[in-house]
Amino acid sequence: MPGKLTVLLGSPRKNGNSEQLAAALREGAADAGYTVKTMRLYGMKLTGCIDCRKCWVGGSHCFLKDGMQDVYAALDDADVIAFATPLYFYSWSTHIKPAWDRLLPYYMPNSKVDMAGRRAILLATAGDEEAACFDGLRKSFELACGFCKWQNAGEICAHGLHEAGVIAEKGQGWLKAAKTLGKSL
Repeated sequence: MPGKLTVLLGSPRKNGNSEQLAAALREGAADAGYTVKTMRLYGMKLTGCIDCRKCWVGGSHCFLKDGMQDVYAALDDADVIAFATPLYFYSWSTHIKPAWDRLLPYYMPNSKVDMAGRRAILLATAGDEEAACFDGLRKSFELACGFCKWQNAGEICAHGLHEAGVIAEKGQGWLKAAKTLGKSL
């Protein structure tokens, strides 16, 4: 039975390369019967984790009150989480990193939401010409999936896409792969 997919968009560019990759994934997942929720992180007030270890104090994920409360609600409900990011200096974008770092409440001993066994997807784009540019990001994703006990449901890392929106012309293979991945969920 299809489930729920939450897509976290980590790019400041509307309809940019990583967003178009995410749109193809969403389309495939919707075709497969998934309910899809998309969170555009750019423009949201997301404070970085301060590692205070006060997760779940007062009954909520985090005592910091900002846009992350909406992200938590979407993640709580998701069977599959997709992280869509442009590559920033061989890692996560500035806009997705605060959300990524604030996943800590899910892994505290007193967590009220069990994320183990959920599936995670990495969608990334870069202007770099070499596919190896994603090695650091992929390693971060791999280690986090292991720590979080998530199943890696797939990775699509599209390189050579520097100009905004050029994936529609130069990246049809990656867009098709993302749609197929969405359908396979």
